[in-house]
Amino acid sequence: MRLFLAALCVSLLSFCAFATPNKPVVVHLVTASWEGFANPDETGYYFDLLRRVFPSPEWQVDVQFMPFARTLYLIESGRVDMVLSVYKGDVKNSLLSENAVELDSIDAAVTPQIAATWAGMESLSHKRVQAMLAYRYNMLTSIPMFYEESSDMLSMLNSVNAGRIDAVLDYKKNMEALIPELRAPQTFVIIQGVLNAETFFAFANTEKGQMLKQHFDIEHKKIIDSGEQDRLYTETKAKGF
Repeated sequence: MRLFLAALCVSLLSFCAFATPNKPVVVHLVTASWEGFANPDETGYYFDLLRRVFPSPEWQVDVQFMPFARTLYLIESGRVDMVLSVYKGDVKNSLLSENAVELDSIDAAVTPQIAATWAGMESLSHKRVQAMLAYRYNMLTSIPMFYEESSDMLSMLNSVNAGRIDAVLDYKKNMEALIPELRAPQTFVIIQGVLNAETFFAFANTEKGQMLKQHFDIEHKKIIDSGEQDRLYTETKAKGF
């Protein structure tokens, strides 16, 4: 309890250092668009958490959506205050939230031949596997793969559909949304939950970023302990995300 009260006092003092009379503390946040979690209209599971941690009018969260690789560059260079949805290892200079915000589940589009004998990630051993730029899914498994990244999901899906590569790692909803745009009728099979990883929010390693992380960690722990995070996450997954 003493440690918690000490942290709370430090958080309040840090907040006061950045607050000005009648003006909110502005949080400059960047994120990729994650369907159901960080929607372009600023709805979704991540924003539900943010509203509870950084309520108006004391706080103002200024959100910019951009490709994931750029969000990592901006947070690592200290040009923004906060970024949503990173794994341990995605950032080196930035600060991760003390507790995970979710357990991410990654799906795979694989050729019919691999689907027919699927036995977990071992089935992708020494196979040609692709994913979106900066996702680093190869770091989540010890299975050796010929792993590459690209910024063009449709091109990757066309490649696995034609058998030029063996698998694409991403999210089922994202891949299904592009099926109507394939150059040929779908042949690949989507297998769900092939990889899992804890996901965190990250903060710039600056004085302001340290203050935001400290405040977030305290308020986030309350949300976890109350069961509110589990409830919000369960509701999101129930919607098929």
